[in-house]
Amino acid sequence: KNPALPPFVSIPNSMRFGRAAWLGKGYNPFETIKNASDDKFEVSNLTLLDGLTTERMADRQTLLSSFDAQRRTIDNAGVADSIDQFTRKAFEMVTGDAARAAFDVAAESPETRQQYGNNSTGQNLLLARRLVEHGVSYVTIRINGWDDHGNIAKGIEAKVPAFDKGVAALVTDLYERGLDQDVLLVCMGEFGRTPRVNASAGRDHWGQVMSVMLSGGGLRMGQIIGSSDAKGQVPLERPYRPEHILTMMYRHLGIDPAQTFNDNQGRPRHILDNRGLIQELL
Repeated sequence: KNPALPPFVSIPNSMRFGRAAWLGKGYNPFETIKNASDDKFEVSNLTLLDGLTTERMADRQTLLSSFDAQRRTIDNAGVADSIDQFTRKAFEMVTGDAARAAFDVAAESPETRQQYGNNSTGQNLLLARRLVEHGVSYVTIRINGWDDHGNIAKGIEAKVPAFDKGVAALVTDLYERGLDQDVLLVCMGEFGRTPRVNASAGRDHWGQVMSVMLSGGGLRMGQIIGSSDAKGQVPLERPYRPEHILTMMYRHLGIDPAQTFNDNQGRPRHILDNRGLIQELL
């Protein structure tokens, strides 16, 4: 947990439901906007504008702090509060070197970059490793384009090799660096795909069976948990739900999913109603 870095980063941007939601906009992820594979990749706004010295920056910060807090815009969406949090974090990031060093994927050796793969998937995974190594607590990587309702064979050929190579390199890298106890890697989507190929040579949405891969986190690795029937249609053995994955993630982060918060009606709600652990991993 490096206070000079955002605790939550999304590469290159946040997922549809991958923001802070109930916590408020001030806790939304920092987005890189660009893929780490882009030529001359750099994250915008991590350096001072030309002509703006750190002294002038400090003056501006003092001016902002001097504004009467009671005169700020108060709104139901929480935008005003989030601006305060983002402004404070922005000052910390642009006046120090920690953020620039963490996001500098070009500092990695050519051999390491090649190991991950010279593509957006591989380089974004490598950037994620750099970020957690420098003190970012939570990183999401958005890898789009898996909704193959048509011609799934061609889609798989285009996406899977880069994903396989990048994830294998990340897992190996985390273990070789001794980070496998601290870092929990979760690879998952939203749902499975239909057991049958449709008329367009693709597969449609299927919520009854999906697969998730976990690595590290001090958990017991090297096992396949659960199974489906022969057609991949319904769970057969030891079915788990997405909430079980979330429970394992909260456990790793030191968050009690049984703790409550009050909803808009003042009713206490648990972070997770179903919070069973995946016992085989413990």
